[in-house]
Amino acid sequence: MAVSKEIRIGILALVSGVVLYFGFNYLKGSDLFSNKEYYYAIYPNAEGLNVSNPITVNGVQVGQVAGKTLLQNRGNQVLITLDIEKEVKLNDSTVAIVASTGLLGGKEIKLLIGKGGRPLDEGDTLISQIEIDMLGKLAEEAKPLSRDLDTALYNLNVLLKQFQQISKPLGGTLQNLENTSSALNGILAQNQAAIKGILTNLNAMSSALNDPQTGVKPLMTKLNATGDSLSRIQLGQTVDKANASLANISKLLNEINQGQGSLGKLAKNDSLYNNLNRFSANLDSLMVDFREHPKRYIHFSVFGKKDKIKK
Repeated sequence: MAVSKEIRIGILALVSGVVLYFGFNYLKGSDLFSNKEYYYAIYPNAEGLNVSNPITVNGVQVGQVAGKTLLQNRGNQVLITLDIEKEVKLNDSTVAIVASTGLLGGKEIKLLIGKGGRPLDEGDTLISQIEIDMLGKLAEEAKPLSRDLDTALYNLNVLLKQFQQISKPLGGTLQNLENTSSALNGILAQNQAAIKGILTNLNAMSSALNDPQTGVKPLMTKLNATGDSLSRIQLGQTVDKANASLANISKLLNEINQGQGSLGKLAKNDSLYNNLNRFSANLDSLMVDFREHPKRYIHFSVFGKKDKIKK
């Protein structure tokens, strides 16, 4: 039985449509032959999140993004369709987190499945959350550093202004130093011959002082020898005088012990000691009588006439 041309065209069109459908979904990353379930999540912004981006649980891919829809009736939020394998059991505490996959800006959805909770059915909406990307984290961490950098730059500007204020007098000081240095160089140049002569004389003096025969060393040796001789002479004289003094003292003590001389007689002879005691006693009696009867010893008259002595 011959197939009509219209039937062949219809079959070709049907096959073409099926191939186009499967090819389009394949290019989008959809696996038409796998058992998957669809869930939804709503985000305020889905920038960087594209269809076919991976969906992971603890680093294991369990699905992919199947679609993005703008919800203008909900403040331009974005509805994301999640194509997740049926083996992955979700509950009402599951959170779908949009996160970065690296510094290049790639995105993925991480599923954080909580313990317990009511199991979700296909088509339910997950809790949504957006994680700060690496650049955002760096920006947040860099804020304190940026403030410190601003403070450092401000202090640097203040320091530069202060340096500019003191640079003018400092420049004058440096100019004065340069002028002084130039003047000193001129003086040295003018007196180079005199300075050379002074240095020559100093060298000659140093050589003379270092001479082994007439220099400082033999002179110091002679001075040391002279000092030693003087010390020995003075010490000998002092010892001789001390010995003579000790001999005289010893001789005097011997004479006293033997009763010789006045001190010896005084120490050994009791009669001399007794006479001295009597003399001292008589002298005391005389002084007492003189104080009590001074007229016995002193005669005085206004007219120079002597008193008659009664017989």
